Amino acid sequence: MKKLFLTMLVVLVSMSAMAQDKKWGAGINLLYGTEIKNIGFGVKGQYYATDVVRVEANANYFMKNSNYGGEDYSMKMWDVNVVGHYLIDVTGGNKKAFVYPLAGIGITNWVHSVVSTKVKFAINVGAGFQYDVADDFAVNAEAKYQIIDKFNQAVFSVGAVYKF
Repeated sequence: MKKLFLTMLVVLVSMSAMAQDKKWGAGINLLYGTEIKNIGFGVKGQYYATDVVRVEANANYFMKNSNYGGEDYSMKMWDVNVVGHYLIDVTGGNKKAFVYPLAGIGITNWVHSVVSTKVKFAINVGAGFQYDVADDFAVNAEAKYQIIDKFNQAVFSVGAVYKF
């Protein structure tokens, strides 16, 4: 047991030693949801656990769709998610452009004009692309699929993040 603990400790220390200088990021997103059928806006915070593993928390609000399901029926929606990214350098070691798979969980809230509000659990899977414009600024594009009971949707986003 002591050997296992010591091995895990060495691995954790090694991972933190490999981590980037800039471990945090904060940014914004412009989104489109295919079930809500409208645009949305979001904010995000990122933590770089290592050079290749990043955890992101985001909160998004999708604008009211006044024509969702008929004239007298509208819907708006918000969600809060925690996702993991595995960054893959596609620039041959220059570390300027990355692709990444993403996976995570979230809570969504669907607000209907006729029916009651629906709070639902979500599973997020997808992929993204990030380009580092400067050491402390990056832009990205993502496509993810939210698996939500009766409200599954694809979400497409573009965003920017400041790293510090």
